[in-house]
Amino acid sequence: MNNQDYLEKTFLEELNYKIWSTKGARFHAHSRLKRLSKISGLCNSLISVYLTAAGLLSVYNIYNSQWISESVTAYSVTCLSILALVFGQIESAKDFNVKAKEFHACGLELSELYNELRIFKTLRPNATDPEKEEFAKYSSGKYQRILEKYDNHLPIDNSRFKATKPDYHNMSSFDVFRAWFNYHVSTFFIYYFLIVIPPLVIIIFFVRT
Repeated sequence: MNNQDYLEKTFLEELNYKIWSTKGARFHAHSRLKRLSKISGLCNSLISVYLTAAGLLSVYNIYNSQWISESVTAYSVTCLSILALVFGQIESAKDFNVKAKEFHACGLELSELYNELRIFKTLRPNATDPEKEEFAKYSSGKYQRILEKYDNHLPIDNSRFKATKPDYHNMSSFDVFRAWFNYHVSTFFIYYFLIVIPPLVIIIFFVRT
């Protein structure tokens, strides 16, 4: 079924999809931020190790003098140390774990509301129009109040959620791969880069051959 079909159905059915998809996106945002917290900490630790290793090259006179002089090596390590310090402060200020907890709390509140809506639809199939109207106003109001309490998730979280339900959202295998690829590139690429590239640079430009 295409999620757009809800726009052609009743308000409760449309609201059902909104709550379900938002709940899923918020839980994916929680997962993304928890992983970001771990990889950010790992990245900061490894950068410190890389800079220490690079600084020791000149101490033990094993830098590649054909590529770079000792003074340039010391200056480069000093500048990179300052950049690493600034990067670490910026990462700490992002409060990944705090934001992750907020998204998880939001997901739990939306789950409770979603369950209430499903119970009403299941146990009250013959509800009168006034009863449906009253419940719809209650549910939509509660949904709006929950959203107002928390920051919004990123579009990539919604795309990631849809990719976990490809048949429901009429997504091809390529669509799923693209969502997965965009998710990793936009979220984790900079950390992968900082983990992998510095040791290669040290080996190529600093270590004596």
